[in-house]
Amino acid sequence: MLYTKNVNVTDTNVTSIVTIPSGYVAHWNMLFISNLHNSTNTCTVYVDKASGTDLYIIDGTGVSNKEFLLFSDAVLVLQPGDIIKASTGSSGNVEFVVTFDLLEAPATFVNFNGS
Repeated sequence: MLYTKNVNVTDTNVTSIVTIPSGYVAHWNMLFISNLHNSTNTCTVYVDKASGTDLYIIDGTGVSNKEFLLFSDAVLVLQPGDIIKASTGSSGNVEFVVTFDLLEAPATFVNFNGS
C-alpha cells in the first residue's frame, strides 16, 4: 500500500520523516522538497540505516525561495528500522514529502555476496 508522509521544518534540527516498522520493507519512490520561505535554504535528506550507516540522498543542496525539488525516477529499498531524516541549513519554512510502498518483509533476507 502506498503511503505519503511529510514534515515541515522551520529550524535547523534533524527531523525524522518516517521510520520503517519492524516486519516491513519500503520501496521509496518519491521525494518532494518545497521551500516556502522568502530566502534560499540548504536542504539535506538521508536514510539513517538500521545497520548504523547513513545514506545521503542530498547533502546541503540549495533550494531557492518559493521553489521545489522533485525526485521520482528511482526506487530505494528500505529495511525495518531505517529512518528517513531531513534538515535545513538555516531556519525557514521547508516542506519535505516522501511517498513509499510499504510491504511485508520476506521471511529470509537474500545475501548477494555469494554465500
